[in-house]
Amino acid sequence: MQQEERTNLRISDQANVGKAVVIEHAGHVSLSGPELKQRRRPLQIPRDIPEFTGREEIFERISESLASHLETPAIWVLSGMAGVGKTSIAIRAANRHSDRFPDGILYAKLAGAGSNPADPNEVLVRFLKDLGVALGEIPGDYESLVTAYRTLIATKAILVVLDDAAGTAQVNDLIPTSPRSAALITSRRPLVTLPGAQSISVDVWTFDECAQFLKVLLGANRIEDSTDEVHELSEICGRLPLALRITGAQLLRRPLWPLARMVSRLRDEQRRLEVLRADDIAIRSVFATAYESLTDVQSCIFRIVGLTLGFSFSVESVAKLADADEYFVEDALEDLADRHLISPDEVPGRFKIHDLMRLFAKERAVDQDSPAAVSESVHRLLQWHLEVLEGMSPSIRKWVSLERPSLVAGVLLANEYHWDDLCWRTANNLATFHSVEGDYGDWILCNEAGLLAARRCGAREGEALMLGGLGQASRRLNRFNDARSYLEDSLEVFREMKDLYRCAEVLWEIGKTASSQWDVGRAMSAYSESVEIYAAIGYLSGQARSLHALGHLHSGIGRHDEALKYFKEELELATKASANSKSLSTTYQGMASCLAAGGMLEESIEAYEKSISEAQAANDQKALRIRLARKAGVLQNMGKADEAGAAYEDALKLAREQDDTSGIVWILHNLADKHEKAKEYEEADSLYAEILSTDGIDEVPEGLINTLHCWADSCMRRENFDRAIELLDEAQDIARRHDKAPELMQVLLCRSAALQKKGDVNEALSLAREAATIATSYGSAKYLAQCLSRVGMALRGLARVEDAAEAYAEKMRLEVLMQQYEEAHETAKELSSIWAELGGTDKAEFYSAKASEFTREAGRVASKNRKPLEIH
Repeated sequence: MQQEERTNLRISDQANVGKAVVIEHAGHVSLSGPELKQRRRPLQIPRDIPEFTGREEIFERISESLASHLETPAIWVLSGMAGVGKTSIAIRAANRHSDRFPDGILYAKLAGAGSNPADPNEVLVRFLKDLGVALGEIPGDYESLVTAYRTLIATKAILVVLDDAAGTAQVNDLIPTSPRSAALITSRRPLVTLPGAQSISVDVWTFDECAQFLKVLLGANRIEDSTDEVHELSEICGRLPLALRITGAQLLRRPLWPLARMVSRLRDEQRRLEVLRADDIAIRSVFATAYESLTDVQSCIFRIVGLTLGFSFSVESVAKLADADEYFVEDALEDLADRHLISPDEVPGRFKIHDLMRLFAKERAVDQDSPAAVSESVHRLLQWHLEVLEGMSPSIRKWVSLERPSLVAGVLLANEYHWDDLCWRTANNLATFHSVEGDYGDWILCNEAGLLAARRCGAREGEALMLGGLGQASRRLNRFNDARSYLEDSLEVFREMKDLYRCAEVLWEIGKTASSQWDVGRAMSAYSESVEIYAAIGYLSGQARSLHALGHLHSGIGRHDEALKYFKEELELATKASANSKSLSTTYQGMASCLAAGGMLEESIEAYEKSISEAQAANDQKALRIRLARKAGVLQNMGKADEAGAAYEDALKLAREQDDTSGIVWILHNLADKHEKAKEYEEADSLYAEILSTDGIDEVPEGLINTLHCWADSCMRRENFDRAIELLDEAQDIARRHDKAPELMQVLLCRSAALQKKGDVNEALSLAREAATIATSYGSAKYLAQCLSRVGMALRGLARVEDAAEAYAEKMRLEVLMQQYEEAHETAKELSSIWAELGGTDKAEFYSAKASEFTREAGRVASKNRKPLEIH
């Protein structure tokens, strides 16, 4: 071959395939035959690490491409953030495939992430020396170096590993050209302009890979009882391999340390980067290397990203922080993403940052920018949050969903900075979205901060709103005692402000909470007052809502005729206000349920038909399914099995069409109950088993727990106590795992009953008392009364009669609170009998008198019954 344009370079005429290539270049390289035979086979790849974990998908891709690249060399670029394990993967891959490259493996650290990357000229010189070229034979200019290198390996099968590349220009001339060769490159950047390269993005480990790494490094014995700590340690380290390696090294050095101690040290964000160092390796130093290579503009935007308030952020939020043009900011963010300091999010216009990198960026901002500049940036962001929330654009819900972590963190930060008005107003505007999405924990967090801020700046409106929100969120979390306290305080402030509308709103919440606690008196008074206020200010929909609540409350305590009066008033109001079909369907549903509970089954079916018709008119498929299933239950009680079955099937069809697992479970549950009551046990068992195998049942823990519980109840009625306890054990585990207090309480009571029937009364008492403790913290009089009944029975079974009397006395008090006078009558009779048995004549007479008093009160309530409502 003769290159006409380069007269100073020729390849020897004697060279041929299969032999080394002789190069003559301006007197610098002249390799004779004997010298060529002495050329070495370099194997420069560093040693593999025994605790290497995961990454099998990447190795499969490399193996597949090795098999398919026949005409060109295979080139892979492993890109990812600092510390993600790119180098370890390259080393493992090179060692795995070393037999594919009989002419050797070349390896070079290119220091591309730092401010002083390796010079390709120097790398070429070293590669030629490593391939056996004498120093005096190495060309002096760059182009000749490249030509010499390419020519020397033109027919070889060699792997070139280039670690930490800065960019395409740095590696392009180091890549072999032989189709038998390959190049494996690691870089913070994906090097998308490198011809023929396959880009492989390297992400952080999965939780399973984190656990496996720690298991191999520390030993299975050390982590076997620390599953939660392993998970939290992985989370705190952001599942970044380097961070976990550093943490593991510290734990190896301290063999007596439990994992919990390391987790505790790492929880403090202010010290986390400092803790993550071992020997000469530190996360901060690794990140700093990349940071120092940035331009002034890039480093400024990187520091601004550290001030964002979540791992995911929008271009617009960074622009607000920087007080800069969005297009300019987006370009800078793309540059940072190209360097894997941040990464694009799945949503266009958004990016995300690893938590440890965020801490590093924030640290740089605090160290390099003035406190005033940082404060001004954050204030601009939080002010923008409030402006968007108050603007209520059509896309606001989607925006809140994307920005939620940042919005919540912003409220807490506003409280920390004492930007009080900004704090409570933002918290108040967020409340609606917390309620709709069920983010009750965030709701409480924001409103607690908002309450402090409102009180600090003397904003009475803010104080009342924050208290009201805390009450609503606490009620949704079934923390009824906390809810009542917050709501009553909120009501007091709104009364002082003479804000009638908000007084009525809070009164409705108080009524709802008191109803959940079965504090009937307070619930009635709160609902009734809210009706009066809504009527006074002419707010018809609020008035109708409170009337509906009063109807349900009275029906729930057995005063069905009085309940129907409220439902009738609600219907008249709804007609007057030209209510929509959805509202009318709800009204008729309340009536139908009340009529069924009162034994007026024909009237109930008539009301359900009207409710179903309105649900159809509103195209409310969920409501329609619920109404059909409840109508089926009434038909079943009327003995109309065929009609009930048809209604259940219609409801089940709708639930399946809507892919509503909860609805499917509820309807199958009703069907199973129908068969169980008819003593069709095989059919009932079959349906219970079908529920447990329903797709998605694990995502509906309440349905799963209740199914196991009801199946256990059925087994107990058949005196199959062992099977019942087996089912209840499973239900109990699920309830504890998902923190489902009401369901757990009921399961404990059922299990207590089963154990007592088997003769294990001590364990039965223990379970009943645990249930009572849960009911006490839950704040429900109804649940606590049930628990105390079971406690009393267990105590009597142990002949601890006086202790049983104490439990029954508290049960009676709760029944009076719930205005359940017939039940209170029976409990008083039981107490009179107990004290007569114990010889306590005075107490026996006292409870006997109480029993008579409750009988009279029950009669008085019954005498208030009105003529049944005619439904039109």
